Amino acid sequence: MKGLVFILSLFLSSLLFGQKATLSLDRNAFRIGEQATVSIQFEYENPNGNALVIWPSFNEEIIPGIEIVKRTLDEDRLIDSADGRYLRSQNLTVTVFEEGEYAIPQQVIRLGDSSYYTNSALLSITTVEVDTASKKLYDLKPIYEVNYPFSERSKDWLHENWTWLAIILILILGFVGWRLYQKNKPTEVVEEPEIIIPAHILALEKLEQLLQKEEWKSPEKKTYYSELTDTIRTYLENRFEIYAMEQTTREIINDLKNASISEDDKLYLRKILREADMVKFAKFLPSDEDAYTYLNNSIDFVNRTKKEEGRSNGN
Repeated sequence: MKGLVFILSLFLSSLLFGQKATLSLDRNAFRIGEQATVSIQFEYENPNGNALVIWPSFNEEIIPGIEIVKRTLDEDRLIDSADGRYLRSQNLTVTVFEEGEYAIPQQVIRLGDSSYYTNSALLSITTVEVDTASKKLYDLKPIYEVNYPFSERSKDWLHENWTWLAIILILILGFVGWRLYQKNKPTEVVEEPEIIIPAHILALEKLEQLLQKEEWKSPEKKTYYSELTDTIRTYLENRFEIYAMEQTTREIINDLKNASISEDDKLYLRKILREADMVKFAKFLPSDEDAYTYLNNSIDFVNRTKKEEGRSNGN
């Protein structure tokens, strides 16, 4: 009963003072990797222009699973100068990579000493269903046995497989010859030590090739982003021992938490890996300028974190 009275008091106060907080979605259902826009709006009276509004804050996700791709600033707009009425709003572009239903809870907006709650919303995420049903096959005629003597089977088998027998015989003779050579060779050959090329040199060569080819200008950027992120993944694996080539973007981001990399560089790696996933799986098409900026930032990242003589693994 007390909870009902509290909710009614909040509702009546919003009517009396004209404050209204809302949360809306441009669509409530979409497939994995697609995007939707979450709009948060707060209409309030501020005749003296000195009201303090505390807006909801978000990191990389609204809730676990709903990732924020892009966000606008929460800005005020005067909508009624006579009453001193303002509208504060913010748009969040979100995406989801796992199937299921996700409940976006109410968001709290504070105005002075009062709290106002938006409505909640439900997102339904689906994936492309694959029909794995197969039709049952039936024999056109009943199975029956024929007279097939061993001598004829042997001839047919030799006729069909003589090339494989010849290859096996050549390999055996080659192996015997190699063993005899190894046994009778006069001197022992000293193998040259393997030259290990530093991780940053390999990465910078690949990035320089991308820079020369200017593939960021292509309208189809899927190949460009794949080559760019594969180079970054290989560098993370060789430089920081993060097995990035065998992991998903979410697994790499989790491993980055314990890596000796600055927080700014971790943030950049999360952004480029997620944008590459959207390009490859959600048909997202970034601008040429963004694609070129990611390439230059990747070169800067390798130069900042490369391992040189006299530097420790963490630098």
